[in-house]
Amino acid sequence: MIPIRSTIKTAGAAYVNYALIAANLLVFVYALFLDGAALEAFHRGYGLIPYRVFPPDAYGALERTSMFFSSMFVHGGWLHIAGNVVFLHIFGRGVEDRLGHFRYLIFYLTCGLATAFLQTLLNIHSEVPMIGASGAISGVLGAYMLFFPRSNILTLLVILVVFQFVRIKAYLFVIVWFVFQFLGGIGYIGGTGGVAFWSHIGGLACGLVFAVSYVRTDAYRRRRYRAERENGGQF
Repeated sequence: MIPIRSTIKTAGAAYVNYALIAANLLVFVYALFLDGAALEAFHRGYGLIPYRVFPPDAYGALERTSMFFSSMFVHGGWLHIAGNVVFLHIFGRGVEDRLGHFRYLIFYLTCGLATAFLQTLLNIHSEVPMIGASGAISGVLGAYMLFFPRSNILTLLVILVVFQFVRIKAYLFVIVWFVFQFLGGIGYIGGTGGVAFWSHIGGLACGLVFAVSYVRTDAYRRRRYRAERENGGQF
């Protein structure tokens, strides 16, 4: 199930979303020029290694914190970066348009950090680097589903050797995506394969919580504004 484009129209350019895509692509292109040993060192140096987060005194606070940020911009292969960039381009534009540039950046980073921390807790003794923007992008999916549930997503369905383009409502697309993540998380499909399925689910939950909070706050501001106008500026 590969999303191709969404039907929503945005009011302005998604500058932050474009910048995030560019940053991920630039880091990936840089990694292409590294050989086997150097690439492994790059992943271990900038990926998030859970074992390093809670050691006795081996690593400083700055190094531990920086791993959470840097790991969001490192990817492991062409399919990894391509999938994340496609999802971010299609779903991130609408969310940024709804939240605004600065709030969207904070939202994206918050989802990425929250899911990275969740994955760390689930694999606290792991020495395998965790890399990729999937957790943050999963948060974007959650927010998109709440903000634009009935927008149409042009989707390429691949079933064995059959390829079919269909239009799927955003809420249904995300629900199906969630089901695949859950089945992967419990090992029913795809094995583990190094994919952080629970991190994806955590990112989706984080995005939904943030979006619900934003909608409620925005509704409160609108009610307050109307009340002030009706009462001559008093509330």
